[in-house]
Amino acid sequence: MKNGVFYLHEQAARTEGGRGLIAEKVVVRSLGQPMEVGQRLHWEAVRGGLARAKDKLVLGDGIAWIWNLKADRWPDARELLDFWHGGQDLWELGRACHGMDELKAAPWVEERLHRLRHGREQSVLHEISALQDSRSQRGQIIRKEKNYFAGHAHRMNYQAIAARGWPIGSGSVESSCRQDQCRFKRPGQSWTRAGFLNLSALDEARRNHHWDELWAST
Repeated sequence: MKNGVFYLHEQAARTEGGRGLIAEKVVVRSLGQPMEVGQRLHWEAVRGGLARAKDKLVLGDGIAWIWNLKADRWPDARELLDFWHGGQDLWELGRACHGMDELKAAPWVEERLHRLRHGREQSVLHEISALQDSRSQRGQIIRKEKNYFAGHAHRMNYQAIAARGWPIGSGSVESSCRQDQCRFKRPGQSWTRAGFLNLSALDEARRNHHWDELWAST
């Protein structure tokens, strides 16, 4: 299942405890192709005020179809790799560089995570690109992660994005996924594909505030 979320910057807020909160958002989900998600998310975004946005941000977990979809639907938007997902790959790289020992890797990883978050991403990316790899299993992991960070280098300007008040994590999408798990994967539930798609469409209409448009007035 593929999920997408749209909201306007002024709809984001925080609770008294500092937790992120979105006053209004639209959510789409699909079992189909990425372009289907893009078409429906774009329609909901236009309906929700995309046309009056002076700037746009597409935040993704790193999978290629998200950036392909962004190029097709919102080519002028900025791109950002979700900080948590980038951090997971940095941990994988750190473990490989330290004999797969997480305790030894921790200081190396945490220091570079701090620099990534606070505007020194170029120094971290330069260090990663200079790492030596080999044909060993750990060397192959290092090579894979070097390619990963090289491919996402232009999507890691976290301090600049955070300074605008924009998110650097995909919490809104992760929250939507958790709600889907609770709604559609309860004990004893099972769905045909057609049944799931029909129920999903009703759930989206309710959540995205066009439930009444489904029904003809009499």
